[in-house]
Amino acid sequence: MRFFIFLICLFCGILSGVVYDVLYIVRCAVCGTHKSAYTVKDKIFLIICDFLYCAAFCAGFIFTSVMFGFEELRLYMLIGCALGAFLYLKSFHVIVAFFVNRVYNRIVNAKERRNDGRKT
Repeated sequence: MRFFIFLICLFCGILSGVVYDVLYIVRCAVCGTHKSAYTVKDKIFLIICDFLYCAAFCAGFIFTSVMFGFEELRLYMLIGCALGAFLYLKSFHVIVAFFVNRVYNRIVNAKERRNDGRKT
């Protein structure tokens, strides 16, 4: 039974990675990908996104715990969630981040070319 609970927690961690990617795409769309150019408003938006990520993860874990009848919180459950999120971030998130950066750079380059054409 513990292995089954560990697997469920592992998938809960992987699902939290999906939520992180959705918020990552929103953050890149709103704030950009260059952290050195972030303003105070961008940093506040990032804090709000991080809070929403933590709240979504907690709500999802509590929902999963209630649905599957986990009676108490155990260390291996937390390790399963952390390992699932880590595996997701080291695998699929790298691909998503690569494509988000490419799309963002193309959009920025297209805007710069369009603005250069208007100035001349």
